[in-house]
Amino acid sequence: MKASRRSNFLYRYEIITLVRQRWIQFLVLILLGLVLFAVVNGKQKVDQRLGDIQEAQQTVIEKDSLGVILLDSIEAGFTVDVPRWYMPNQPHVVGYNYTRVAAMPPDNLAIIATGQSDIFAHYVQPNLYGESFELNYTELSNPVQLMFGSFDLSFVLIYLLPLIVIAFTYNILSAEKEQGILQVIASHPVSLFQWLLQKSLIRYLLLTGILVVLLVASLSVAGILLFSDFDRIMIFILLTMGYTLFWFVLACLVNLKGKSSANNAVWLISMWILLVLLVPSSVNQMANSLYPVPSRARLINELRVVNAEAEKKADELLENFLRDHPELAGFEGGSRGWKEYFATQDLIKNEIQPVLDEYEVKLEQQQAWVNRLRLASPALILQNSFNEISGTSTSHYEDYRQQISDFSLTWRNYFLPRIFKGEAFTKAMMVELPEFEYQPSTSYGQSAGNTSILFIYCVVLLGFGVVISRQSKIIPSS
Repeated sequence: MKASRRSNFLYRYEIITLVRQRWIQFLVLILLGLVLFAVVNGKQKVDQRLGDIQEAQQTVIEKDSLGVILLDSIEAGFTVDVPRWYMPNQPHVVGYNYTRVAAMPPDNLAIIATGQSDIFAHYVQPNLYGESFELNYTELSNPVQLMFGSFDLSFVLIYLLPLIVIAFTYNILSAEKEQGILQVIASHPVSLFQWLLQKSLIRYLLLTGILVVLLVASLSVAGILLFSDFDRIMIFILLTMGYTLFWFVLACLVNLKGKSSANNAVWLISMWILLVLLVPSSVNQMANSLYPVPSRARLINELRVVNAEAEKKADELLENFLRDHPELAGFEGGSRGWKEYFATQDLIKNEIQPVLDEYEVKLEQQQAWVNRLRLASPALILQNSFNEISGTSTSHYEDYRQQISDFSLTWRNYFLPRIFKGEAFTKAMMVELPEFEYQPSTSYGQSAGNTSILFIYCVVLLGFGVVISRQSKIIPSS
């Protein structure tokens, strides 16, 4: 009973101290400002991404409407004042000019982490001929923005939240020692380690309570339906709590060494630089060095060389193509030039496929490397998880790339028989054109596992804290 009263007294004393020092007010204001700005910034990026997709889709609708009008006039026997290469009654014209939008809409939780969405394209329009969409899959992004990243929730939680924890805890024990209060506390029947844990627990609960309320409120204001993504939001909150707890426990360990407040601050800032900046950047740099992705310039150069060689032996390639595709052979209609063109495209694709495969393999190896070494830093664990929860991870974009690759083949296979038959494209066929439908990934198992890893780290650090508390002499002898 007495121990419980002492514990309650310590809790009340710590809360009163924090209120008098205006720490709670400071926390609410700074977290409110950071979270709101990050959510607004993330929402703007998501809205811009949606706007780009909707604008492209609207362009397709308008072009389809014009195409239907032209086809209707052609089928009615009217003269259409349109250049021959824009006449929509030719299948190859429709296959090139009336492309569909193969888009990857932003996930419901995309405002949490920008992830790879600044690097990869979020919509493409595979056409029947011309440069392969594989060459345009990545965007030319602003290098300054890529260097500093985006100010989203993941940036606030991964980079700035530890600094707030450090400012909140760096002198949690050393200040008492420097003010001479520690010897008075040590005279009571409570261990200093237990007293430090109680003080840290109060601050942790205050900080995480304020943070969780602000995060949930901000996501709700941003229009996210919390109950529709309850599982992922819970993982997101638990990850944040685990990451915050890690830095609180780390601060306890530093305080247990019994050094000055200035010394504690230097040690904690050094740990922040190491775990949040140096380790993640080193892991990414090592991934790029060990598994370099083939350059786009090399791919374009090889494409041009193969294309020039293919044009020299178009007749031979056409015969081989028809031998491999008997369903397209035996038709008298259609332009021989177009037949030779599509026959050469198969050769070109086969020639550059090894480079494309190498790109995919290297990207997978890079991702596997980062996944293996993510345990070296809680910041890597959190970034990996936030990207997965937000649908902006590398694996999400690789899955999207595979889907548009499959759709590109479907689009091509729709037109080739009509081109080889010399069949005219009609108004009725316009509604039969293949449409792309993105299938989002629903796997978030790694994020759930990462949550457990963060809390395991905290338990291990607490074990070190017990050992340090038994070996350290925090209170100087009088």
